Amino acid sequence: MEYFLYHIDKAREMFGEDNSLPIQKQISTWSKQILIQIIEEKGFKFDSKIEKTVEGKPFFPFNKDLHFSISHTKEYIAIALSDTPIGIDIEKIRTYNKSLVNRFFHPSEIKLLEETKDEQERDILFTKIWTLKEAYVKCTGSGIANSFNIFQVNPLVNPPQIQNITIEVDIQCHFIEDKKIFISLCQEK
Repeated sequence: MEYFLYHIDKAREMFGEDNSLPIQKQISTWSKQILIQIIEEKGFKFDSKIEKTVEGKPFFPFNKDLHFSISHTKEYIAIALSDTPIGIDIEKIRTYNKSLVNRFFHPSEIKLLEETKDEQERDILFTKIWTLKEAYVKCTGSGIANSFNIFQVNPLVNPPQIQNITIEVDIQCHFIEDKKIFISLCQEK
């Protein structure tokens, strides 16, 4: 497994900007362009067309042994490559959102967040849990709506753990820029 991190300014410099596109669409376009550049630099030679499963997980139909995942913020693009299913998520620290937590988080995660009284620590914990869950559902292709609250993550142990899951995974959580940005990776074993 490898992951790559690009600042949006670097993507803009590499590929130029299409001012006719909304910024989120532009970032998505840059992400795909960077992915294609990475696989070409690695010497892979195959049709790099991208399709999606019924659940929405992107894949290369002409190279099913190369798995990838893409995530981006307004400032960064993160791309993971592996020979097994993989998921990546990158987020700036997000403000704890009780209604979002109650809708999508497992009861044990809700309890953990409610027990965290310091607001800044709760925001960090919320973001860690969110990125780990997002990376996991990207790895499995199950999607947020279908399964986000049926499994639980514990980011307070090292390495972080996911419980109530059906596949074995390796998970990692990285911090950049003085812990303002979290990158979580989840890879099927």
